[in-house]
Amino acid sequence: MNDNVQKAHYEAMHDEYEQHYYDKTSLDYRRQFLFKPALKGLNLAGKRVADIACGSGWNTILVREMFPTASFEGFDISSRACESYVRNTGFPANESDFSTYRHEGEKFDFAIVVGGIHHMVSDLGGTAAAIGSLLKRGGYLIAYEPNANFFLNRVRNAWYRADRYFEDETERAISLEELRQIFSGELDLVDTTAIGGPSYIAILNSMILRIPLTIKRPLAGILNVGEHVYNVLPGSAPFPAFISRWSKV
Repeated sequence: MNDNVQKAHYEAMHDEYEQHYYDKTSLDYRRQFLFKPALKGLNLAGKRVADIACGSGWNTILVREMFPTASFEGFDISSRACESYVRNTGFPANESDFSTYRHEGEKFDFAIVVGGIHHMVSDLGGTAAAIGSLLKRGGYLIAYEPNANFFLNRVRNAWYRADRYFEDETERAISLEELRQIFSGELDLVDTTAIGGPSYIAILNSMILRIPLTIKRPLAGILNVGEHVYNVLPGSAPFPAFISRWSKV
């Protein structure tokens, strides 16, 4: 099954992925450029939050820094990731295949998914239904994904096919329009923010560019200035990623 291919692919590079995507410099990027705009105007204090494609729990840790009284639950196809999530956060995690998962327990006020949906493209309809089953009516989904409308997306697709860090048959960039289509009847779009400048490319995705961890921090000091400038460009085509917020119908 395609989902088992994704599971095996992720678990094979788990340690290297952790080193690059969750080192201190990358976590600082997520705080400033991802979660600050993603959670602007929202109050998660005291709320129940589902962390979809939770990995080892670093996104839960960052959101909890902002909202210490929120409670969390992780969901991931990888048993290894779920074990790390529980160990790192102290919250429960569920090994779940979102092509078939349907939540039957207490519903959540919020769900976050950071770069997870584009790994579930083998069954986006099932994924949408799974996410919808987690949320209370009026609850929010915050989703961050690579942008298929990015002007260099053909280059990215070629890279996906060539680079061992990608499993191109089961992952690809996704567009806001495609998300709107698959979420129809489950979730309504609230707003969206396109992101991704020089720090996104070199700092957050240092593993893909083979940038050594030792130079990321001094590099970020320069590139983060450019990130602020780049992120005010109009439209979605200049941006490799986007954040979207949705409300449960």
